[in-house]
Amino acid sequence: MVVPVCHSGHAVVRHSSRVLRRSSLSRALLIALLGGLCLAPGAIADNTAPKPDLPPPAAEPIASSVPVGREGGNTDAPALPSGVSSSGLTAGAGSVDIREYVDMSSAACGKSHQRIVPTLLRQVAAEGLGSVSLRPLITSRDMNSTEAGTAIIAAGLQDKAWEVTAALFRARRAGGDWVNPAVLRSIGTAIGGLRVTKFIRDAGGIDMYPQLSAIKKEARAAGITVTPAFVVRGPSGSKVVTRPGDASQVIAAIKSVQ
Repeated sequence: MVVPVCHSGHAVVRHSSRVLRRSSLSRALLIALLGGLCLAPGAIADNTAPKPDLPPPAAEPIASSVPVGREGGNTDAPALPSGVSSSGLTAGAGSVDIREYVDMSSAACGKSHQRIVPTLLRQVAAEGLGSVSLRPLITSRDMNSTEAGTAIIAAGLQDKAWEVTAALFRARRAGGDWVNPAVLRSIGTAIGGLRVTKFIRDAGGIDMYPQLSAIKKEARAAGITVTPAFVVRGPSGSKVVTRPGDASQVIAAIKSVQ
């Protein structure tokens, strides 16, 4: 998805109102924590000072999910192949570091993730050639994107980020407010070994926002201006692959840096 202009932080603050009701933090502090999470065209935006109170922007339509059988058949996002372990947001280990920057509300990111990541997990992570990391990147004012990102990071605290990401991509097909406490509880209950109460608490708080902000800065440093994007680093250098059509483009980048 082309990175849109973020006209204000009001959508973030408005959707985070339930967090404010549960804490003593002020609205100004929340704005400071979340400032600049949206991205500007051609660059990852720097954090900016809070805007004066203005009418909130009109809600943007939520991208539709990818139907089963369209452009590749099974559209379930991948969890981990047998034998591949994860730590935090990262699966596998090796000399090559692959980072996938994905906006969970973007149809293009969903298709890319579902087409490309299973191959990377099988051919790279499972073979010990490198690691594959999730990087939820907020590129729009759709609050499902922000809440899905915090849920993925919260799941990573229990080494369940890949399983939760797969479940969130399935939940995304419902449209509307597809990331909410009921959905997260249902996802958490279905994933073995995940402490559901902790996951819900972590995903619904503000402690995950600094990591979302760090991912935004990391993407900016890598020169990423659109999603989906893959950053591949290895002994021979680094490559950025944006909007790949299939896994072969990322595999070629991996070979070039080994």
